[in-house]
Amino acid sequence: MKSCPWMEVLVSENFRLPITVKKDNQYFSTLNDKFSLLKTELSNRKAPDSLIQLSKDYCDRIVSAINFYYKGDIIKSHSIIAEMIEDCCLDNDFAISHINDSIAFPFVQDSSKSEVQFFRARLNEAVFDYPAEEMLHIPFSKRSIVKSERFSIPGLPCLYLGNTSYVCWIEMGRPADFRFNVSPVVLDNTQKIFNLTVSPQHFYYVIDTDMSEEERIKKLCSLFKIYLLNFATSFNVLEENRNFKSEYIISQMIMLACKSKGLDGITYTSKRVEHEIFARVLGVNLVLFADFDGEESKSKICEHIENGDSFNYSMFKQLDYSLKYKDYDLRIDQSPFIANIGTFSRQFPYKETQFYHFDKYLFANWDRLNNKVIK
Repeated sequence: MKSCPWMEVLVSENFRLPITVKKDNQYFSTLNDKFSLLKTELSNRKAPDSLIQLSKDYCDRIVSAINFYYKGDIIKSHSIIAEMIEDCCLDNDFAISHINDSIAFPFVQDSSKSEVQFFRARLNEAVFDYPAEEMLHIPFSKRSIVKSERFSIPGLPCLYLGNTSYVCWIEMGRPADFRFNVSPVVLDNTQKIFNLTVSPQHFYYVIDTDMSEEERIKKLCSLFKIYLLNFATSFNVLEENRNFKSEYIISQMIMLACKSKGLDGITYTSKRVEHEIFARVLGVNLVLFADFDGEESKSKICEHIENGDSFNYSMFKQLDYSLKYKDYDLRIDQSPFIANIGTFSRQFPYKETQFYHFDKYLFANWDRLNNKVIK
């Protein structure tokens, strides 16, 4: 790995993601302080001038967008983020791609194994199997129950998926096994997705790859734009019973900008982990926009989705070995990185968990029901 002093800034404790604060009113001040420190540290560590200037520009614009939102000028706030998304996507291969080609997921050389498996979860107070059609987005006829989420606004249904059953479980607050129902999902790879999963590890890859200095700086700038937008959305606020969540401002503005741009969704890493490194392989989420064109129930996006009936996690854990342990080629198995879950003080290899076997079971079992050949 090449020596790069300014990269030590991004991996330092000061910029460890996600960031946790106790109160909603601490989000903006904490973000502002982090951005100010980042600009200073990059300058002190002699980062490339283009990155220093980019940090000043993007940090200031993000802070400005939040300020305008707080003042009630939602249109101006959205305009700022929309311009940033437009700039971020300009000649940037990291920003927009089809699902199977996204850097959000492990790279594969064998195109026959490029399919990304997703999982959709629902909770119930009893062991219950939902039919496949009930594991899609909330119907438009029930939009009144759609509340504010990280990448969606009230009344606008979206479909949230995870690339492991584990990330679905932590996103839903680590529910009891008997409440946790999961179905397998695959997309037809026609969707164009905005990637918000850039982490310091992606910078190291560019730094260590043989290329001209001009090309390296260009790629680093492309990554840094996404990184700063991701940084602003990577907060956990512990305050409960809130009707408004400040940490959702930028993410929801990003969602609206991506919809206006004609994109189909956003990939992002879970904010419910101790450190983003635990989400890089096993904690990637995808939110798909349910575009409305007068439909009474489902969006046309559902025509591009295959999914199976849900299966209850508690029921899965009751199965005997001969039924439980099935084989299936998962995209996460292609990752060259360590795939552990938990925390730094207590972590476990994902392949040695029931969640991993549940992932395989859902897809292997779904294949049998559809008479597909299991290789």
